[in-house]
Amino acid sequence: MKKFLLAVFSLALAAGLCGCEKSLKPMELRSAPVSEETRQTLELTDNELTLWEYRLNDASYEILFTLWVCQNGSWEERLFFTTPAVREGRLGVHLTASQVEYLTFEDENPSRYLADCPVDVTSESGLCSYSSQTASSTISSGAEIPLLARLGWNDSTDPAPSDWQNFQDSSCDTGVAVTVTFTKEIKS
Repeated sequence: MKKFLLAVFSLALAAGLCGCEKSLKPMELRSAPVSEETRQTLELTDNELTLWEYRLNDASYEILFTLWVCQNGSWEERLFFTTPAVREGRLGVHLTASQVEYLTFEDENPSRYLADCPVDVTSESGLCSYSSQTASSTISSGAEIPLLARLGWNDSTDPAPSDWQNFQDSSCDTGVAVTVTFTKEIKS
């Protein structure tokens, strides 16, 4: 009987731990799964949508998306979208050759903001690299988190960087990168 109870307790503990690994910790951002229906729809249109999920301590934060653009080896910051954050939510970025789309999801209802992307990295480069955030990141108020980067080099023999999150140090000729910053709102 003791062995049976020990086995049931072990299984219950393992099931509980599995659930804990899947849930987000407070102040965490990580890549989010995309449903099979969404993936199939995107494959039909040849588009790439990258999603992340996050959890905050409370809902008194703002989300700030920043588009970084590199032309002729020089990076420039372009601020495009700020929105209030919910305590737990999803955000997404859809990057094409000519546009960047920022998405936030509150109760599965998306809010969208479209902006022009001034650099078509793929057509302007001999070698192209695309990377996105797949690991978990700790959210700190005011700290910028790189979400994705598309980098290009004119000379196809230039090595692609292994650390794309330091995109400004990549020595690329053209590029676009999207970062997100969670900022604690100041109540007046």
